[in-house]
Amino acid sequence: MRVAVVSDVHANLPALEAVLAGVDAAGVDEVWCLGDVVGYGPDPGPCVEIIRDRCAVSLSGNHDLGALGAIPIDDFNPHAAEANLWTSSVLAEADRAWLGSLPTRAARRSVTLAHGSPREPVWEYVLSEPVALASFGCFETQWCLVGHSHVPMVIVEPGPDGTLDVLPGSGGPIEPPRRAIINPGSVGQPRDGDPRAAYAVLDLERKTAAFHRAAYDIAEVQRRMRKAGLPPYLIDRLERGR
Repeated sequence: MRVAVVSDVHANLPALEAVLAGVDAAGVDEVWCLGDVVGYGPDPGPCVEIIRDRCAVSLSGNHDLGALGAIPIDDFNPHAAEANLWTSSVLAEADRAWLGSLPTRAARRSVTLAHGSPREPVWEYVLSEPVALASFGCFETQWCLVGHSHVPMVIVEPGPDGTLDVLPGSGGPIEPPRRAIINPGSVGQPRDGDPRAAYAVLDLERKTAAFHRAAYDIAEVQRRMRKAGLPPYLIDRLERGR
């Protein structure tokens, strides 16, 4: 079985459409979403509708919860807080209800899914060795998929020598030799220096992960963000992939 994994769409409709075009061309069996469908970007409603219709499993991320008022807006930096308040003002009730129904952690086909980390799925970033090591103790499956950091990577559980291997999330297919934490990167706001939309395709039988990028019209998204009055910092960072 082959699965496309997307995360951190952040209301970036052109990026999501570009990713799904690649996903459809690859002919996967299911699409999974690791959360943060909204926040930052200018098209929360259409992105919610697409993810709701296309994904076999979807999680809620911190920005989804922030836009719903389910977590304090003061927990976000000022730019993110402003974007979340705008998102909250334009979300339809049906979209709010669907986002509010989503878990922050789930299991699907013997894979653990979490938005942030399996230990703390709303806010924790799996970017440091201590957090990664602690995370391996919080799931029992072969793989755990996480988003939140917007950085594609594969973190392999230490072997007999005690070394934690961190592999860049590019190309593939990568076949982790042991249990692994896999981040597909961000569809709507990458932060690894590559502004193209990121996603991953997993082969659950062969135990491989392949990482992909999709180019999209960044200038058009920036235009839509300016029209919505979203923070200039969020607009400018799209083209830098940071």
